[in-house]
Amino acid sequence: MNNVRAYFWPRQHAGLLLQMTQREILQRYRGSWLGMGWSVITPVMMLAVYTFVFQSVFQARWPGAVAGDSDGLHFALNLFAGLIFFTFFTDVLTRAPGVIAAQPNLVKKVVFPLHLLPWIAILSASFQALISLVVLLVGVFLMTGTLPDNVLFFPLLLVLFMPLLLGLALGLSALGVYFTDAQHIVTILTAPLMFLSPIFYPVSMLPEWAQEWIYLNPLTLIIELSRTVFLGSPWPDTPVLVLYGVISLAVALAGGILFYKLRRGFSDVL
Repeated sequence: MNNVRAYFWPRQHAGLLLQMTQREILQRYRGSWLGMGWSVITPVMMLAVYTFVFQSVFQARWPGAVAGDSDGLHFALNLFAGLIFFTFFTDVLTRAPGVIAAQPNLVKKVVFPLHLLPWIAILSASFQALISLVVLLVGVFLMTGTLPDNVLFFPLLLVLFMPLLLGLALGLSALGVYFTDAQHIVTILTAPLMFLSPIFYPVSMLPEWAQEWIYLNPLTLIIELSRTVFLGSPWPDTPVLVLYGVISLAVALAGGILFYKLRRGFSDVL
């Protein structure tokens, strides 16, 4: 159990984890003209396009927003907030099944802590997500002239979301060693997730019977909570937050145990 606990907070390997995460991030942009500048330009361009489309073309208004000149920007910011966490989630999940299978040389090194590889996938994806969140906050400030007080509750969002993400990454990375089709299956399953998540619409727009079912989607509460934190939307019910936190911890524990049970056969398979 101590070994499983180490998967959730690899403090003793913090230096190695940061070094490998930095290398992973730099490799994404190595050789490109603007280098890491693309990590800033991409979300800025996305937000600009969303604002233009929904303000000038569709003239869309997010439900509950006060009519005004910033309707399109308000819609774009709500959409952008949802896309940030959807992209973060799917980036980790689609990469997780291959992070260990792609490193057979590390698997055969008994001393290397293999549980760092899912962590590296999460932290490298977090880098882009954090930059996108900064762009989102700039957009909120330009729209309202201030930032919502709820921004202080951003750590709560991480406490709820990160254990779930870590558990899924650990479990999928272990399964990916034994089932090479796992990566393709995850990609297929995440493809329709964009439209089954409240990215382009709030949960309140759905029929009453569908509003309960959509919370089976692990992204629903996180997307709604991100709009609460960054855009001042109403808070989800406290019991729902507590239940999500319990499920998130359970997934983290299950993923850690699965990784621990399967890792002893990694070298034989690879």
